[in-house]
Amino acid sequence: MFRNSAKMTTKITVDKLKEVDVTNSCRICKCRGNDDLQNRVKLRPLFNGRRLTRIIANTIHIEIKDLPGLPRFVCEHCLKLLKTFSVFQVDFRRSEEDFKMALEARKHSHMDALIEFSNSIEMEKQLDNDQKNAALVTNFLKKSHKKTNKPKSTLDND
Repeated sequence: MFRNSAKMTTKITVDKLKEVDVTNSCRICKCRGNDDLQNRVKLRPLFNGRRLTRIIANTIHIEIKDLPGLPRFVCEHCLKLLKTFSVFQVDFRRSEEDFKMALEARKHSHMDALIEFSNSIEMEKQLDNDQKNAALVTNFLKKSHKKTNKPKSTLDND
């Protein structure tokens, strides 16, 4: 027996699969669609376009082919579970990608901060070197100026 929307429905057992026409069954859970309107299991076409088979292949990694003699339907309960799981999987993949991108951005942010810090140190070194060079040039000019402005000795006047 299979529980589906608070109703009990028949599910084909493995030993009966050889004997029973399964074409009017759910391809996923094996529950049977029946003619009893009160306990009717609603079956939806599985191969009506490629969207549903693609969702199954991408979600649970099983490729379902339309083979003669096999069920061509999926019940509403399995369809709902499949959709829920598919949405869950897509959300999980998106979250994983978002976290990876945030981690990469954080790495780049730390790297940018390190580069900026390194550049500021280099700029400070350059400024310090420029100041030292300016002091050397100033001292050189002062010494040079003193040599040129020395009073002339009396010997030089003769």
